[in-house]
Amino acid sequence: MDLDFSECFDPRATGHGREPMRAAFFAYENEDLATRRAPLTESERFRSLNGTWKFAWRPHANETPKGFEEEGFDDGAWGGMPVPANWELNGYGFPIYTNVDYIFHSDPPNIRYRGKDPEYNPTGFYRHEFQVPSLWLEGGYQVFLHLGAVCNTCHAFLNGRPLGFSTDSKLPVEFNITQHLRRGKNLLALRVLCWGAAAYLEDQDMWWFAGITRDVYAYARPKQHIRDIEVRAGADGKLEVEVDMASGSADHIVQCRLLDGATKLADFEVPVAVRGSGAAGRASAMLKPLLWSAEAPHLYKLVVVLKKGTEPAEALSLNVGFRTIEIRQGRLLLNGSELTIRGVNRHEHDPKKGHVVPRQSMISDIELMKQNNFNAVRCAHYPNDPLFYELCDEMGMYVVDEANIESHGVDFNWSTTLANKEEWGEAHMARVQRYVERDKNFPSIIFWSLGNEAGNGINHHRTYAWLKRRDPTRPVQYEHARIEPVWATETMETIDVNTDIFCPMYPSQQKLENYGTRFDADVRALPLIMVEYAHAMGNSLGAFKEYWDVIANHGVLQGGFIWDWLDQGVETQKDGKQIWAFGGDFGEEGTPSDLNFCINGLVRPDRTPNPHLHETKKVMQPVVFKALDLKAGQIEVHNCYDFLSLEHLDFSWQISVNGMTIESGKLPGLTTKAHSSEVLQLPTKLASSSPVSGETHLLVTACMRQPGGCMPAGMEVAWEQWQWQLCSAASPAAALEGPEPQVDHSGSVLTIAAGELLARIDGGCLTSLALKGLELLAEALRPNFWRPPTDNDYGANLQAHCAPWKYAGRNASLLGEVQAAPGPGFVDVSATLAVGAGGAKLHVTYRVSSMGITVNAKWRPATVEKRPAVAGGIGYLRCHCDRHLDVEGKVVRARWNDMGEWQSITLNAAKEPGQPLEHGDKIALQAVTGKTEAELLVNGIVPITEDASSPVQAIGDAAPCWTLRRRAGAGPVRSGDEVSLERNGKYLAVDDGNVVVLSQESHLTQFFLDIKDQPAPMRIGFSTVLTEGFQDVEWFGRGPFESYLDRHASARVGLFQGSISEQTVKYVRPQENGNKFQTRWMALKRSAGPCNLLFIGAKDPSPLLEMQCHHYNLSDFDGGDIKAKQKFLHAGELVERPTTAVCVDAIQMGVGGIDSWGAKPLSQHMIGNNQAADWAFTLLPRQEALDADWRVRLHAY
Repeated sequence: MDLDFSECFDPRATGHGREPMRAAFFAYENEDLATRRAPLTESERFRSLNGTWKFAWRPHANETPKGFEEEGFDDGAWGGMPVPANWELNGYGFPIYTNVDYIFHSDPPNIRYRGKDPEYNPTGFYRHEFQVPSLWLEGGYQVFLHLGAVCNTCHAFLNGRPLGFSTDSKLPVEFNITQHLRRGKNLLALRVLCWGAAAYLEDQDMWWFAGITRDVYAYARPKQHIRDIEVRAGADGKLEVEVDMASGSADHIVQCRLLDGATKLADFEVPVAVRGSGAAGRASAMLKPLLWSAEAPHLYKLVVVLKKGTEPAEALSLNVGFRTIEIRQGRLLLNGSELTIRGVNRHEHDPKKGHVVPRQSMISDIELMKQNNFNAVRCAHYPNDPLFYELCDEMGMYVVDEANIESHGVDFNWSTTLANKEEWGEAHMARVQRYVERDKNFPSIIFWSLGNEAGNGINHHRTYAWLKRRDPTRPVQYEHARIEPVWATETMETIDVNTDIFCPMYPSQQKLENYGTRFDADVRALPLIMVEYAHAMGNSLGAFKEYWDVIANHGVLQGGFIWDWLDQGVETQKDGKQIWAFGGDFGEEGTPSDLNFCINGLVRPDRTPNPHLHETKKVMQPVVFKALDLKAGQIEVHNCYDFLSLEHLDFSWQISVNGMTIESGKLPGLTTKAHSSEVLQLPTKLASSSPVSGETHLLVTACMRQPGGCMPAGMEVAWEQWQWQLCSAASPAAALEGPEPQVDHSGSVLTIAAGELLARIDGGCLTSLALKGLELLAEALRPNFWRPPTDNDYGANLQAHCAPWKYAGRNASLLGEVQAAPGPGFVDVSATLAVGAGGAKLHVTYRVSSMGITVNAKWRPATVEKRPAVAGGIGYLRCHCDRHLDVEGKVVRARWNDMGEWQSITLNAAKEPGQPLEHGDKIALQAVTGKTEAELLVNGIVPITEDASSPVQAIGDAAPCWTLRRRAGAGPVRSGDEVSLERNGKYLAVDDGNVVVLSQESHLTQFFLDIKDQPAPMRIGFSTVLTEGFQDVEWFGRGPFESYLDRHASARVGLFQGSISEQTVKYVRPQENGNKFQTRWMALKRSAGPCNLLFIGAKDPSPLLEMQCHHYNLSDFDGGDIKAKQKFLHAGELVERPTTAVCVDAIQMGVGGIDSWGAKPLSQHMIGNNQAADWAFTLLPRQEALDADWRVRLHAY
């Protein structure tokens, strides 16, 4: 037959021939199977169709094999495809990842691929033969085909006859195939199109995978059967059951039994009345049940049996949780108690199977979430496999269920968004109605969501109104329910009527504080629950504690959902090495991609925790400890659970000195009720302990007494640590003894021999350190002001803003002479280094003795008023009318005398970042022209044409094209200098506020170059590379995992050790990692030669430093100017080195975590432009007896 598939591109086409959506359940043939929820394979009414199907793939939508649906079609040349499976991971097509932009041009409903072949729109053709039991055909049964999920549009055929058409890649479609079945073999054929009009509503931040992604099966029902069932169970104990029958008959009854294990709690019939060709009925019962919550997920089993006379026709069972979710007086309540949402967004993703997620993976996700103090998950951004909700019911997780609607790639303005287009109304409504009908009986679902980033307008207003009528028992949320087209980080949006919760995206901590202050006492306010926050991309989640400090202070702030749970990497091979692939790793050149923006999880693709997962567990812990009077041994314990008491926890204490435990014990159990506090009294002997020498800490922990809540017995749930008492004065360092150092001074090079130690200082830097002839430095100890950019750094364009510091340490030059001053048993070598072009200085003194070297450094930033212009630096061009050039989008104008974000221009040149710009240099004028959730958009300022008077726009690339001319002539360019910019004989000019190019110089072409601030460095410290042989590390400080200025709440102070290899955190894309915040000392160990360790100890005036060590060079983690061109773009590509890179920093800026596309770390977590730093540390190479006292001995020096 001639087939017409044009409906695939009709936005109004939402499917035909399909059965109405119903609740998720399976009807067995008898009560026993239903009661024990038997595997479906035990039922004679079930036939799985999973397996290998015949498959053909075509790159274009118009290449349908003629007659593929017919029985006589020759599919002998076709390949095989597992069902369920994604094509792209099974040899057909290639994976594509984008975030915001569609992979086709945004022109609804038309599809034109953005890659090289505009007609590319892969289409898959399936053929599968199956048989059904003869009883199904002879017993008068209705037989249905269940397709669990098919991406994106699907036409189905059975034995050559069309069954129907479906859209929505994340919901099942069922067809009644009774009339088309026959004895023996039946042929099922499917045509699956990657991208139809429906794809415009499926622009979620995930891989664009295609195929059948959930189970396919056939099942049989008697003609008279329960078509649908709805169960409501409230905290008042009322159980309501409503049934919708497929056909009407007076000789059938519906029997309901509510079971608690084997105990029957209720037994009642549902009276059914005929309604047209069907029937319906409802009944209720009152009980005194235990209530359901994520903390105590009490479930009952409702067994429903349809009987004809006394014989069962079919039976089904549902889990029932009694709970009431409501919003009252500005608070979200569950069972009458205010709820705190400790949530995370989760995509359905498997690193090997893509969007086909096994049961065990779901279980592992929920277990890991609960073990890390999460209690809620948002199904981002589509309905999940029903199995996931069942597991959340059973294991205890609150769920936000969400419609499969996201049209992010279409403009959000009311005039353009699909949310406000009538022709897209049916698609919006169908998706909302279908997912609600399927999922209505899962007690874990506490909110409905209208979708994600899909604009706002009439379609969402209508779906909200329908939902509120259909299910008044659950709140509805929608992030985009606002008047403004886009959300803001700092300012408050105007909330529209179609949400019950204010659920902002990526608000700052200050925005939360503002909302809490304004609305905490307002009984009509919407509770605020962040739908997405704390963007966990790469090395991130800085200032997470600051979010929860604000939440704890305001009842109207009720938590949020971190973005997101999982790095969506795909396991693959590159050059023989296993990597987690992301956007851009597949397909030909020109394939649409948002690079690694899918790598923003708390766990890696294989569910290995990223370090910031530990921070979430600590910050969101359900028990909070507060020191009331440590001297008296009094600690307040606050129970942050919403329902549980603390009876399930064991409490313990521990005292450590210099990281080593000296006393420990158990504390009395507590019965503290939810939302209450109790004072915990430490043992008397503990409170009166005698002072000890060294740094002393008290640790209190709460651990599981028995297994429960997905946690094994003994698992730590919460903890807190305090400095227990003021340390008594440490023993004074031993006097430096040994041979007097001998100094050989030749120019700027000093060689110092002190006993068995030899050191060389060249140009103010330590270039050699040897013990007994064993050289320990493979590279000099040099100042370091740069870190390999994190994903958040790239998002904030810090790799460009801070570029002048990248090589500033390496290029530091000696000012004056190196001075040597001998002392008793030591010699002090002092030098001053000029750092960068701005006048910053680093004063360094090396005290060399036979014990080792003490490095004492003083950093003084530039203080000159006329700052130099440098390559890669930021400048502001002020025209003759005293206005600065500003860039908004791609439009360049001169409107205000201001030096803000819109006016900042990066001055790129064909020279190393940080080098001074001079008269005659060619530069690029680059400006930020916009941002998406994937990146900042940066363009060069260039004329539209080469004609005189041509307007100038920010549409160019990074190539230097303007010649910088200084009116004063040759020499370096400084802030305040009058300059002109010439390109191909034309001059940049401002004429009546418009920016153009003119062919003649005049006052219109003259600019003053203003430089507001020299950018602050990313870190202030030293780095070096040690020679081969170092294998292990031990340190006293925060650990055991990495920690940073703005992410260290979860890293307790202690003594930690491991291999150096283990200290490198292999983020999916390599970047800054492995930092150890507030380190007292670090010992790097080796097993061979005359030196078995190098001890690095923090000294006054800096008893706490930041340190790290790697078997990689720092440059191995560095993505450079453009991270897509990074040498080692994936962690799996890194090659471990035998040498060891070491950093010793006075300070490193925080990692940030509000978002990854513009937000910097909070101001208190940045390094100030004028921030000075004084710090000191020892380098002690030793052949040390590693006895019980070696740490104390070395730390004393």
